[in-house]
Amino acid sequence: MKQLYSSLQKAGLIFTSTIFDEEETFILFEKRKDGSSQVDIPTFESLFGDVKDNPTYEALSGSHTFKLDGKQFTMTAEEMGYQKYFDQWKEQGIFNF
Repeated sequence: MKQLYSSLQKAGLIFTSTIFDEEETFILFEKRKDGSSQVDIPTFESLFGDVKDNPTYEALSGSHTFKLDGKQFTMTAEEMGYQKYFDQWKEQGIFNF
């Protein structure tokens, strides 16, 4: 994931914020008038950790098995709502690493 995070950082899509006196790192997906859409790095890695060694567009766009609150799920990036962001990243050249 290091290459992906580096590309996202260069594109200005990685930021840190202090929450409950702890600094957390986030991936910014979009800014809206009523706020922004983002995910913290630990959550992103929980959802897409199965492709951590090869986080390509194709790999991220596929099906992923992950656990949340002790339950196992298998979902595609589209089903999770992330595919549109991966499509945008592809258009922006984020995956050119």
